[in-house]
Amino acid sequence: MTTPRISRPKTAAEVVAGVETLEQFGRALRDWQHELKQVSSRRQLTERLEASPRRLQASFKDGGIADAYLAGYACFLADQTGLKRPEWAHSGSRVAKRPWFSNVDRKRLLVTTPGSLREHNIFAEPENVVTLRVGRPRKTDQERRRVNAARQRRYRQRVQEKLREFHKLRLALAERRI
Repeated sequence: MTTPRISRPKTAAEVVAGVETLEQFGRALRDWQHELKQVSSRRQLTERLEASPRRLQASFKDGGIADAYLAGYACFLADQTGLKRPEWAHSGSRVAKRPWFSNVDRKRLLVTTPGSLREHNIFAEPENVVTLRVGRPRKTDQERRRVNAARQRRYRQRVQEKLREFHKLRLALAERRI
């Protein structure tokens, strides 16, 4: 018996899929952060940030906080990596109506919260999970298998073409001997 595979959200839009409470949003965001640790290039991060997530404000009581936090976190990641902030994060509806603090130490949060979150009325210390690397971006095992299979097909085609040329030459030589 196989167990169903649980997949983590890969994009900001996937973070809010199926979320019905602020607690579920927190878990989905944490799963996305784990997934973001695999990002190694600006292109990969841009792909993960560009799709606009659905709004949660009308979905549950604290949906506006979730919208604001996700927008602020996306801007934080963009700022940390030198990317342009995602267009969807600039929406006025993605700003919390009242200030939201992640813990009771409000004085410290007022000082340490990055501007990208403060702009969305969120006061928290976000975790920077993205570390861009010099050189080629990492590839997943699936991408490696696909590239290797394509390389093998090209190699086999070249070998078969050479064999056909060899057989033609052999036939031509056989005809000359007769």
